[in-house]
Amino acid sequence: MLQIAICDDEPLLLDEIEKETRQCLSVQKIFSVISAYTSGENLLYEIEDGASFDLLLLDIELPGLSGMELARRIHELLPYALILFVTAHYKYAVDAYELNIFRYIPKNQLKERLPHALRDAAAVLEIQNTDSYLISNQNRVERIPLKDVLYILRDGKNAVFHLRSPQSASMPGRFPSPVFGGKTGNLRSDAMSAGKEQAFSSTGNLAGRMLHSSMHNTTGYPESSQPPIREYRIRKTLTEIYEELDRAYFVFTDRGCIVNLHHISRIAGSVCELTDGTMLPVALSRTAELKKKLNEFWRNMI
Repeated sequence: MLQIAICDDEPLLLDEIEKETRQCLSVQKIFSVISAYTSGENLLYEIEDGASFDLLLLDIELPGLSGMELARRIHELLPYALILFVTAHYKYAVDAYELNIFRYIPKNQLKERLPHALRDAAAVLEIQNTDSYLISNQNRVERIPLKDVLYILRDGKNAVFHLRSPQSASMPGRFPSPVFGGKTGNLRSDAMSAGKEQAFSSTGNLAGRMLHSSMHNTTGYPESSQPPIREYRIRKTLTEIYEELDRAYFVFTDRGCIVNLHHISRIAGSVCELTDGTMLPVALSRTAELKKKLNEFWRNMI
């Protein structure tokens, strides 16, 4: 069921957009819950208070908080929601390019253009929801695409999902090429440079070194050298989460960490490096399983 928000400061237009939206969704047999707002501030307040929407139809020229600024704030809070601008003005299209607006619908062509836009949006959202994980905590319920999950860490009685930023570049069509050795196809342990490997082995305590390099991180694992990534914290064990994930793409690197195979760049000894530069420890007892799954994953992607 889609959660949809409509925002327009003109009540008559708001009613018309809502009526057309309900009619289009009914014809296409798409179930939804629609919430209407005449104020961008009120809509934003609801989202900040925990409301979540899959699709938002916004007017650009709103009094007070403009539709452009509202869309920008929504993307920060609901990065996977789709936004449609229902507007009489295309002059803002260039300025809104960076906001990744899903579609522009002229108000004078609402009946002609809205059905196609809603059908396309519903198709995109269906794909997102099929390959996603439902995050539910005290403040919010939200679906996150599994492809954006970098790794999941245990933190006490909680699990912390670390996601790449939605503003980062989309995933490339080709994944990092595996480095094979001999006829067995096993990952070579010298995938990382000798200098890097020596830097880790010389400490004698990898986990301790990682904790020292990220004192603000209570999990004891390092954070990426890239800008801060999104985090979601839920009260579940890693075992419970692992049971809910697709095991063809996720694997334990040690008892406190699950990693997404999509984002592994290379493995060397007791270190797993991700494509964003994050280094994670690999338990000796899990090394063989990790290399096997990574070999299978890379072969399937080539």
